[in-house]
Amino acid sequence: MLLDLDLERVLRTHSRFLSPGTDIDPDLSLASLGVDSLDIIELVVQLEGQFDVEIPPDRVTPETFATPASIWRLLCELDPELAMSESSRL
Repeated sequence: MLLDLDLERVLRTHSRFLSPGTDIDPDLSLASLGVDSLDIIELVVQLEGQFDVEIPPDRVTPETFATPASIWRLLCELDPELAMSESSRL
């Protein structure tokens, strides 16, 4: 599975344990990438700006932000047009 390029760029800025050039597995936990709870808050702000969506506070949960794939599902729920793109293969 390929990761949406915009999502990948945002995630890479917070993934301390990811070597440059390494693919991001969409089902890998964010914690295993080195993303902590403070990074999640920054991630929300960046995702809202990058994808022009508003993530409701009640959707910022450990389950929603568990993996790149779970984040992509949230983004597709907030903007159904994303789900129609090629990146919706996650």
